Amino acid sequence: MGMTPLEGLVMATRAGDLDPGVLIELAREMPPAALEELLNKRSGLKGLTGTGDLREIERRAAEGDESCRLAIGLYTHRIRKYLGAYAAVLGGVDVIAFTGGVGEHSALVRHRCLQGLGFLGATLDEDRNRDARVDADLPIVDLATAESHVRILVLHADEEFAMARAAASLLASSQRVMPNPRIPVAVSARHAHLCQATLDQLFGAGYRLQQKAALSQTGQFAALETVRLIGPRGELSHVRLMGPVRTQDQVEISRSDEFTLGIDAPVRMSGDLVNTPGVTIEGPRGRVTLGCGVICARRHIHMTPRDATLFGTSDGESVSVRMESEDRDLTFNDVTVRVSPQFTLELHLDTDEANAAEVKSGDFAELVRSPAARRC
Repeated sequence: MGMTPLEGLVMATRAGDLDPGVLIELAREMPPAALEELLNKRSGLKGLTGTGDLREIERRAAEGDESCRLAIGLYTHRIRKYLGAYAAVLGGVDVIAFTGGVGEHSALVRHRCLQGLGFLGATLDEDRNRDARVDADLPIVDLATAESHVRILVLHADEEFAMARAAASLLASSQRVMPNPRIPVAVSARHAHLCQATLDQLFGAGYRLQQKAALSQTGQFAALETVRLIGPRGELSHVRLMGPVRTQDQVEISRSDEFTLGIDAPVRMSGDLVNTPGVTIEGPRGRVTLGCGVICARRHIHMTPRDATLFGTSDGESVSVRMESEDRDLTFNDVTVRVSPQFTLELHLDTDEANAAEVKSGDFAELVRSPAARRC
């Protein structure tokens, strides 16, 4: 399902996936309310056969009803299509599970859904499939053959119990901790935060930064202005300035940038500038050589106090985050949590870290509870 239950499989009364052109054509003939009614309540199996009850459809198909045969064929074809698509996305399949009214009770649907999936390593035992019965006393039955590389399960569904258990757990807890928290990722390229005195030397007395784009953190912005960094070994051009101005100069670079400049910058949290190296900064009106202030930013998560409560963490705690990508799943340890009412939830990585995990700004990371969390 997508934004609504209309996306995905053919259902009892819903159409499932449609060519958008079908909606355009139908919209020429009926108002939006009637179209919504059609797609949600008079389509799917009911639209094909007059009923959404698959038991009735199977009975009529066995008696030769062609509309019911078509409905079963379309229904199971769509399920096979999605199984194949998700197998490709996931890189393989460990388990195929059938549950709910149809999944638990229709041996025919299970059989038809699994036809042609031998290439996934899923082999159905037809005798077990025909005999399978699940209930509260026997909630799981395996239908796979001994040679099958994929387990094929029938699961007894008890939605009411699952909802009641979740509600009881919530009511018994004084605070809610998210089980699989996801955090937006922000990738920070090399940049500099300057004080007004340094800005005056680089751009002229009384210069004011011009905003290029607002950042997610309240009051912060990327400026139109850029500078050149000059180190013992090399230079970096078009280094973006960040606003507003600060009380002390700070330049944030990656490990790769260190090699280019010839600087050994420590990994630090923002503002921790004692015993850090300096660099020469060149602007359109002059140069300034900083005695200190160059760091590699420690990867960190910005959270509000409410976020910290929901995630079950606290300011200064060191946690781990897991990044998932097509080819390079990666877990980052020693990620520092920073909590402030002014923050917006976000994981900050530099470009080297993002490239290593093949993630970009706007992707998500999953918080992993450290077995022995510590404070930084």
